[in-house]
Amino acid sequence: MENKYMVIINPKMARMLLKQGFKVVDIKPHKTRLNASVFVFENKEGLSTAMQEYINEK
Repeated sequence: MENKYMVIINPKMARMLLKQGFKVVDIKPHKTRLNASVFVFENKEGLSTAMQEYINEK
């Protein structure tokens, strides 16, 4: 069974995903880093591909 949500810890990746039309369902504080947040995205078709493309560009 595939996860319904995907947690992103990289704010630049989260911004890129938002620009591509993926939806954030929640923003939460990072559990171990002060002053950091995690971004919870709906795990829709194409999300993993977009994430991999971002990683490959770096």
